[in-house]
Amino acid sequence: MPLARQYLDHDRTSYESCVRNSRGMVRGYVTPAGQTQIDERALNRSTLWRFVTFLGLQTAARQYGLELWQQHEPTSSLHRFEGAVAPRKHHSDQRAVLLRTARRLLVLIDRWDRTFQEKFFPRFATRARVP
Repeated sequence: MPLARQYLDHDRTSYESCVRNSRGMVRGYVTPAGQTQIDERALNRSTLWRFVTFLGLQTAARQYGLELWQQHEPTSSLHRFEGAVAPRKHHSDQRAVLLRTARRLLVLIDRWDRTFQEKFFPRFATRARVP
């Protein structure tokens, strides 16, 4: 989730730059000690794109989680967070809505996980009986 958050929070960040480390190298698997064959699998920008899309489609879990959050913290202004994303990150209104939803969900998850013992993913989001 940190890479999705990085992509959505920073206007100039691209999917490609998120999947690379600070030295510009692609993030990949570390070959375990004692292995003779190098594991060359690496994170692709399309994987991050699909993950952000998945988060943006979690509208029911976000809404139900937000309702529970408001019951726990009635004075919270979290429900007012719009989740604005840089216009250059989308070419359609549908994608813009998806990215905003993903960003709003990530902010909710961050607060949720710091507050409640049960983590939002996978426990709450997959087990909650959304009305």
